Order: sequence, then structure tokens, then C-alpha cells
Amino acid sequence: MKVSVSVLKEYDRLIKAVKKVNESSADFLHVDVMDGKFVDNEKFPLEVVRDVKQISEKPLDVHLMVESHDLIKEYAKLMPEYLTFHVEVIDDYTLIDYVKSLGIKVGLAINPETDIKRLMPYVDDVDLVLFMSVTPGAGGQEFKEEVVDKIKAFKKVAPSDLIISVDGGVNQKTVGLCKYAGCDMVVAGSYITNKENYEEAIKQLR
Repeated sequence: MKVSVSVLKEYDRLIKAVKKVNESSADFLHVDVMDGKFVDNEKFPLEVVRDVKQISEKPLDVHLMVESHDLIKEYAKLMPEYLTFHVEVIDDYTLIDYVKSLGIKVGLAINPETDIKRLMPYVDDVDLVLFMSVTPGAGGQEFKEEVVDKIKAFKKVAPSDLIISVDGGVNQKTVGLCKYAGCDMVVAGSYITNKENYEEAIKQLR
């Protein structure tokens, strides 16, 4: 199981958190960008993500909870490893093709209430699907167990090389549900960053 560490809850002490992720065996540093429109909160403006990239020794896994396609293209210029935006904000391949043309791996995120049919036209053209197991926009929420059946259903029809990730309420208990559903990667925030020892928490999730 790959582990991507979200530093959303550590926004006020970001440098310290990024350095602790650097010192761990985490596979990715997960950055949650919010525009105040697609979700209520606003976090991680472009210049902050640029600064994070400079100090991170882990590849960036950037999750854009935003409506604007132009804004998505701006974040693409930072050249993260993965750039994930929501299937709810696209209706064709244009944005996927643009991001891939830059050599960036594309992820599509899907909210808990959205039908997996929305993903199906794009599954052969993206590298990752991120299932939200909480309502997006805030950290520290409880894992929505109904998402497990959704992931299992998607796994049956998804390409075998597509990475399936889950984000929200991931901890030592719920990671078992993620593994059962067939996930390849989990995004964990407060479960890891609330602990002094990030590495111990990461090992518990693997």
C-alpha cells in the first residue's frame, strides 16, 4: 500500500510538517488545494504550493478541489508528479489531454455521492482515480464506509494498471477497508500528522 501524506491540517506549521514527511518513508506529499467555490474553504494558493515543492523531497500529489479549468492549468505549471482534479468539473477530455501533454500524471477525484459512471469515459486516459471517503473540504472527518462498495464495483471495470487511491478518514482501522476494496494507495492526514512519529503511523497503514 502506497501512502501519500496530506499536510492540510498542518497548514499553520507547514515547513515543519513537510520536513517530517521528508524524513519518513511516505511515497508522496499530498497537497489539498481549495478555491472557496467547489468547497467552502480556501487553502494552498499557488505560491504556497510552489514553496512546498521547493522544500519537499517527496514527489507531489496535488489534489485540486477547484472549479476553474484555468486555475487547474496554473497548478499544472508547477509540474507535480500527480495532478488530480474532480470529475464533477469536467465534461470532456480537454483538461486531461492538456495536463498529460506536460508530462504530468493525471488523477480524477470523485465525491462520495457521485456515480462511478461519471468516471467511465476517462478510465483509459488517466493514471489515478481518487475516491473521496469524506465530504471534501475539511480534514479530520470520519470515513464513509459506503464508499467501499463503490470502489469494489469500480475495481471490477477499471484498467488493471490504474492506481486507485482513497482520501478521507484513513486510519489504522479504516485502512483495512481500503485494502479490502482493492485500493493501491491511501491519503492520510491527521492520523499521521497528529503523531510526533510520522513513520510509525505510516508503517501502520502499509
